[in-house]
Amino acid sequence: MKRFRLLNMMIAVLIFWSCTDDWSFSTDSRYRLDFSADTVKFDTVFAGVASPTGGFMIYNENSEGLRFDAVMGGGAASPFRMNLDGEGGAVITGLEIPAGDSLFCFVSVNIPCTDDVALTDAFDSIRFILESGNVQHVRLSAHGQNSVSLKGLRVESDMTLTARLPYIIYDSLFVADGTVLTLAPGASLYFHSDAYLDVAGRIVARGKADSVILMRGDRLDLMLPKLPYDYLNGQWGGIRLRGSSMGNLLEYCDIHGGNWGVRADSSSLDDTKLTVISSIIHNVTGNGIEATNSRISVANSQITAAVGRCVDIAGGMSDFTFCTIAGLSVWSYSDKTVVLSDRRDGRSYPLQGASFRNCIITGRNATEFVTDFDETSAPSAPFSVSNSLIMCKDSTDTRFSNVRFENLNTKPNGAYNFVDHSVQGYKSVYALDSTSRARGISDDMSTLWTVDLAGIARPSSGADAGCYQYVPLE
Repeated sequence: MKRFRLLNMMIAVLIFWSCTDDWSFSTDSRYRLDFSADTVKFDTVFAGVASPTGGFMIYNENSEGLRFDAVMGGGAASPFRMNLDGEGGAVITGLEIPAGDSLFCFVSVNIPCTDDVALTDAFDSIRFILESGNVQHVRLSAHGQNSVSLKGLRVESDMTLTARLPYIIYDSLFVADGTVLTLAPGASLYFHSDAYLDVAGRIVARGKADSVILMRGDRLDLMLPKLPYDYLNGQWGGIRLRGSSMGNLLEYCDIHGGNWGVRADSSSLDDTKLTVISSIIHNVTGNGIEATNSRISVANSQITAAVGRCVDIAGGMSDFTFCTIAGLSVWSYSDKTVVLSDRRDGRSYPLQGASFRNCIITGRNATEFVTDFDETSAPSAPFSVSNSLIMCKDSTDTRFSNVRFENLNTKPNGAYNFVDHSVQGYKSVYALDSTSRARGISDDMSTLWTVDLAGIARPSSGADAGCYQYVPLE
């Protein structure tokens, strides 16, 4: 027993000396800290809004521990904030890193708003002052964009949002019945998580080819290196058009990254509820365009990468011309690309008419164009598809005319239609590939839509289906 007690005492002594050696701290001026980055950059942040947290690693690769203080160069007035070892402030003293250990320095920035429209830059540095007297620096920089915050705004008289500054939408944006919200060319709306555009009145968003109206989430940072949050879906809500909302226009708009794209509630079919022209609705968690007993018109537009359905029509009247509709989500397997039905949530909504002309309807499923009608109305349901490329089984149904059918046996999936889709699909780029069978199949509607979504002229005859005319790679 005495031998065991002696052995235990020896082990305890060895552990003690080992620990005390690891936790010895040197003032030798030869020893320095190492950092995972010499500069921390915040590429673009909204002024007046605290940025997401970034930071860097601090390493002690020496044989002895080091003690140091961390001092923000700009002091308490600096727009940057740091936190080390659970302590925040402009000056943090008595920090320790044992030999071979590391510490993470958290950094954020909140650039004050100014009246200047231009971008505001901020710079500072953190000084690391070692007990030896050595001083090391990590630089900080941020590119700040002034913005206008709208919190729980109810638009109850006609209003125009301009392109002067971007708008950050918190707690949703409501447009009251009888009221018009106008979005000027180049206007940018950044929606906070779960915020959405709720329209009981009317929205007129008339952008231009060189001044597109943007609606997206407000996260400007990266989820991973080279992967911005802007490439993710589910970052905000979407656009809801209530039953009372009529005469809505989305022209040259880019709407992406939401829980859904545009959701149109049931309304009168006497007037058009929604017109979409030369716009993009991309990368949403639910449906891209969901219309219930509504009258809608969509032309020269891209509806892509919905995890739900790109187009989901229940009853009403709709027409799609020169549209690229592709269920090619980069994050999840998509539902069917286009679904036509005569009911929703247990209610009947007879289809009055639906047409797809000069369109691409494709995806990864064997069938991407689906009809779901009551058995008695299915044979005569008033829809038509013409001069289009569709991923589905060949059909002799007369409601399909001059249609090219594609299937998964001849091509891997519908992504082959688009240039380098595995990379470009994240960025909502759906340029037509030279091998696509959508080339040259359109009818004479190109005389009405003379340029594609990218501004490329369409030939007067034999134009390509979809919203993009093929352009040879240089």
